[in-house]
Amino acid sequence: MSHSAATTVERRPARRSLASSPCKQTPTGERLRDANAEDLLTIPFSYRILGICALLRDLDGESFTQSLRKSSLARMHLMQQRSAQAPLPHHVLAISKDTGFIAALAAGDIDTETRIAEHSPRAVIDGAEYEEDFLFYHFQQRMLSTPTNQAELQGIIDRWTRVEEGEATAYITICQALLEQNAASFCSALDAVLEMHKEQLRRYGKQADFDRELAATEGKVYLNGLALVRLAQSLKLAVPERPELIPRRAHEASCPPLPEDAWLRP
Repeated sequence: MSHSAATTVERRPARRSLASSPCKQTPTGERLRDANAEDLLTIPFSYRILGICALLRDLDGESFTQSLRKSSLARMHLMQQRSAQAPLPHHVLAISKDTGFIAALAAGDIDTETRIAEHSPRAVIDGAEYEEDFLFYHFQQRMLSTPTNQAELQGIIDRWTRVEEGEATAYITICQALLEQNAASFCSALDAVLEMHKEQLRRYGKQADFDRELAATEGKVYLNGLALVRLAQSLKLAVPERPELIPRRAHEASCPPLPEDAWLRP
């Protein structure tokens, strides 16, 4: 697996953060609403970081979930712009670069994640993402949008296996377990996914571009793993009680539904 699906930590976008954005100074949020695509790529990521900080520093599961929901609502706004025929750069559209969808899934916000999936591209964007990364997220999106279309879902996994040259990676195995609704296989595959992720975190700590702030947040709570757990729970599968890097408080957390424009108000 390459970058995104098996990433060490989600890379910080090379743009201003939500906290430093001058858009935040406008109480009405109109400047945020009219933000360009680059800003709207940064905002979901920033909300993820705010949510993880609330979880790790304050043990505040509700604020964690609320921030993740705001992350997903910002992404949904961006995808609705696309649906309105607004031109968007390829790297913004690429679903393997989308931090908002995983935030929605990790928050258990089925409605928003399904709507994001419906608006998302259904083909890999050449030059903007790796196909194996695309297929990881595409499978999850189609699992939500068309859960009964077994042939389509198995076709995604079969294509993914061919891209991986026949290797059944931990990510393929866990998605196959979700498709088959096999709780034992899911738990075993989750252990393998987490071990792989921990090894990547160790390698990331030795890289020249190591970011301490990012490692202290995204490196402590594995949102991709939490999203997989939430997806399994939505299928009524038994999941491990205390998986590493997925705090119990995180996957038991909830918050009331938010209005669609809640992301405009940090």
